[in-house]
Amino acid sequence: MRMRICKATGCTRLVPMDSGHKYCLEHQALERAELERRKVYYHKAGHNLWYELYNLPEWKTLRARKLKEQPCCEMCGAPATEVHHMRPHNGDRDLFLDYDNLMSICHSCHVRETQKESVERRQNRMRKADNPLILD
Repeated sequence: MRMRICKATGCTRLVPMDSGHKYCLEHQALERAELERRKVYYHKAGHNLWYELYNLPEWKTLRARKLKEQPCCEMCGAPATEVHHMRPHNGDRDLFLDYDNLMSICHSCHVRETQKESVERRQNRMRKADNPLILD
């Protein structure tokens, strides 16, 4: 059985890797607190709405259709494993389920595109903070 060291600072107890826990029995309250903090962050940031969209049966059908019709990455030609929203949907259900807004894409291109969009959003927020006269 493979083991790992408890994630709690200074603890050296071993935890079975297949247990699904990162903390020993003594520190599992820390694990629950960490999960709660993460849940609160996602709720405050509005991410929970997006995760609900990804569980919609309509999305699963649309995603499967897109990958079937376009099995290769539209950026590099590798086998497509993911479907990317070309225009960020920001929780808008109609835009989320718009077939014309989807692109079949491989994992590495998807990571690159998502990172690029994240940087652009951050730069826009900083630009708006520097100049309050800029409107969306």
